Order: sequence, then C-alpha cells, then structure tokens
Amino acid sequence: MAVSQTADYALRAVVWLAHHHGQTQTAPQLAEATGVPTSYLPKVLQPLIRDGLLRAQRGLHGGYALVRDPALLSVLDIINCVDPMPRIHACPLGPGRHHDELCALHRLLDGATAEAERRFAETHIDALLPVSPGTRDADPHD
Repeated sequence: MAVSQTADYALRAVVWLAHHHGQTQTAPQLAEATGVPTSYLPKVLQPLIRDGLLRAQRGLHGGYALVRDPALLSVLDIINCVDPMPRIHACPLGPGRHHDELCALHRLLDGATAEAERRFAETHIDALLPVSPGTRDADPHD
C-alpha cells in the first residue's frame, strides 16, 4: 500500500532528524537533505510538532529537532500523525448490498491496508537510519 506524499515527506524528515538526534536542523537544511519543498515543510511538520514528536524553535539558532526516541517511534506513528491510511469499514456500494459485511474485493483491499499498517507499526525509525561502517544491515523485521 502506498502512503500519501505528505506521509512520505514526514517520514523523510523524521528519519533525517533521527539520524541527527539531539541536533537542531534548520528548515533549509532539512528541506535540502530530504527533498521536501521548503514551502511545504512547515505544513508537513506541524502535526508532528503539535503531537510532541518534534520541537520547533524560532530565531537565530532555530530549527527542528526530534523529541522522541527513534527506537520507540514507529513508522505508523508518523503516518497516523500526518495522514492516516484510509480503512474500509463499509462497502462503498452502500448499506445492505452485502448484509453489512465487506464484499470480497473490499475485504482484500482493507486486508492489504491492515497488513501495511502492521508492518509500519513493527518498524521503528531507528531501523531506517543509515548503518555505520563496520556494522551489518539489519532487517527491521527480524
């Protein structure tokens, strides 16, 4: 399942900030490093700031910093904060068409979303950080 562009941008920013955990990154630094348009960056990061995942500081030494431990922050936490994946709770064909159950098609589609959510919940941000030289790449799902 694909995530929205907003969720993708938020994940890029959070992974970059986690890689530089404890350091404040300016908006231009963050935008250049992640490929997120500078003009769109505040909109992407605002929900993360509001929910206490990031800190924003204005002024000469201002910028953005990750507040939460990347080992305790899942990919799903970020997605749900900025743009949750839509789930199918009722058949789009209307009530009564399938006796209040999802048809086979919509069960399949919702099941794929549920599986993606499960994988995203199991994957923590620290598993997405660049690996230091001399360490092996670890599968975040081992």
